[in-house]
Amino acid sequence: MPIRITKLKCPYCKSDLIEGFINSGRYSFKWHNKDVNFIEKYTVFGGEVLSENTIIKCFRCKDCNKVIIDLNEL
Repeated sequence: MPIRITKLKCPYCKSDLIEGFINSGRYSFKWHNKDVNFIEKYTVFGGEVLSENTIIKCFRCKDCNKVIIDLNEL
């Protein structure tokens, strides 16, 4: 039986997602709450490190302009 590759669909608009990556430059990939303070927002200090890797695999929907990141794959 041949292997069938299914394209991932956007959970918002159901269009095809495009696989790619986000590059965070030379710093680790971090999460900040929306109420982040000035020091965390404008410096490299603070935030929860999601990945030490600076390149993060993700999927983008060009139709509704959303980016999907699977944190389990970091």
